[in-house]
Amino acid sequence: MIQQPELGKKIADYRKSKGFTQEELVEKCNLSVRTLQRIEAGEVTPRSYTVRLIFEVLELDFENSLQSQNENKRRTKKWLEQVYISFIDLFNLKTNTMKKISILSLAIIVIVWGFSSLTNQIFAQSKVRNQIEKSNADFVKWFNNGEINSIVNLYSEDACLVSRGCGQDFIKNYYTIESKKFKFTEIKIVNVEVNDTVAIEKGKWSAILSSGQSIGGEYVAEWRYAKDKWVIVSEASGL
Repeated sequence: MIQQPELGKKIADYRKSKGFTQEELVEKCNLSVRTLQRIEAGEVTPRSYTVRLIFEVLELDFENSLQSQNENKRRTKKWLEQVYISFIDLFNLKTNTMKKISILSLAIIVIVWGFSSLTNQIFAQSKVRNQIEKSNADFVKWFNNGEINSIVNLYSEDACLVSRGCGQDFIKNYYTIESKKFKFTEIKIVNVEVNDTVAIEKGKWSAILSSGQSIGGEYVAEWRYAKDKWVIVSEASGL
């Protein structure tokens, strides 16, 4: 079975392509909206039975997905075995000297390449996190100042506020109303997972109601890189 967070992303993408809202899908699968939200956000790994049920509703081939993963595991195992054999052979005194040099050179190249890739990945993730942190700071400033049009630009045209509504017009009207009820004091990132052009942000928020009461909660936001910038395509939050 496909692992998280790829599983959640696949379910969310196919659900949207089928034109299902989360509420419509959970009704067909006999699940709770919260459970589906956590699956799509990659927060939990569902049981095989639950995945099979969701795949059937979305008309996806569960068995092929499972077989594909098993085939990948077999290929990985075979590759590791070949690497192990080559590694042992490296220390065989009967092995040709030039062959030893070639193997050592290849090993050094692989190590350098792996280190470079890891460094680039860490740098990219840090860069995306910094961009999201700036967007969150701008969001707090714009929300508290009533600059709702600026907030809307942080979202894609078809973005959804989970269990509330979708589209920039809806988001504009929603935040226009909410900005009269409270003011944000902080939006803080807890974790950001980046995969190519998709980033899943998890965090906490705090605010003060007009009455002076402090409130707070958690949120999950899906960002995507489009037209040279990161925008929110889906967001779920609660007290």
